[in-house]
Amino acid sequence: MACRRARPPPGGSGSALAERVVTTSPDVTVSTNLGPWVNRRGIFDRAERADTFREEKVVSAQRWAMSPQGQHIELGIAESNLFLQLAALGLAGPLFGTRLLPIGTLYDPFIKRGQDALNYACYQDARFILVATPSGITLAPEGGAHQSVGEPLTGLAQPGLTSFEPAYADELAILLRWAFEEIQREAGESVYLRLSTRPIDQPQRTIYPDLAETIVAGAYWLREPQPGAELAIAYCGAVAPEALAAYEAVAEDIPEAGLLAITSPDRLHRDWRAARARGETSVAERLLARLRPGAALVAVGDFHPATLSWLGAVTGNTIVPLGVDRFGQSGDIPDLYRAYGIDTDAILDAAARACLISIARVKSG
Repeated sequence: MACRRARPPPGGSGSALAERVVTTSPDVTVSTNLGPWVNRRGIFDRAERADTFREEKVVSAQRWAMSPQGQHIELGIAESNLFLQLAALGLAGPLFGTRLLPIGTLYDPFIKRGQDALNYACYQDARFILVATPSGITLAPEGGAHQSVGEPLTGLAQPGLTSFEPAYADELAILLRWAFEEIQREAGESVYLRLSTRPIDQPQRTIYPDLAETIVAGAYWLREPQPGAELAIAYCGAVAPEALAAYEAVAEDIPEAGLLAITSPDRLHRDWRAARARGETSVAERLLARLRPGAALVAVGDFHPATLSWLGAVTGNTIVPLGVDRFGQSGDIPDLYRAYGIDTDAILDAAARACLISIARVKSG
């Protein structure tokens, strides 16, 4: 297979993990940031092939030489082929006795192009990591052709696939390590990471085991509310700066409010349903128990609002879910967030609306 080699490549790692990783991508290898990996590990081909660009003296930061030792499989614009390839690589363990660690990258909206093949890959219990980036309307200047809306609902609904959408690099580091372990577990699943190319300020913090556990579980309080708080803002992914700005504005009037960071709507939702079936308390219930029963909750993400709207049913919160239910506009990120109603002002308006509804319910009850 592509990852089998007698010795590591020049400058490459000879670790057992690196030797088992195989990457593949449909046409967007460089734009999904696989370029440095490919330069170090090479492109797979059954025969040695020279780097045409270098032979023709075309200046390029990329090395496109191919050989049987390469660990990247380059595809054309063919997302169905991507998922067929991931399915095949992800079944190497049970079929041939040697587990590979496949990683496929693509633009998030193009998951739909290969969704049938993705479904059957999961049905066959193939194990792989799917990295979908860039995503949402956050790739604002690229316009509607590259904007995604409903893919997180695929992450929620697809059996055999666990999805995450972290906001910060330290969260991603925890989740990627967990993903490599998950795809090797006896009862594990494939993993879908929905990422963004938006640069945002990173928190300066140490990830202790308790926090790492909650990141994997699906959510944690970035700003913990006081017991019985009247309001919380829940966000997921690239909208973290807007959610944080809205929280800081709200905290001037409602200092007991909280800010909930959601890293996996999928894991939270699954755990909630499973816990209800067992008569136990779910992760989401424990988190929202910090709030007053029926308290106002605003949920926001760069995806369809239904992705988080179910949170209102967990403990009976008055929820106003914000999100994106259309696409096609082109502009910068602030303009698009404003146009689609997921900017800081929209979050603040939703918080005011949720609080008014919550108060009205208390008075009527």
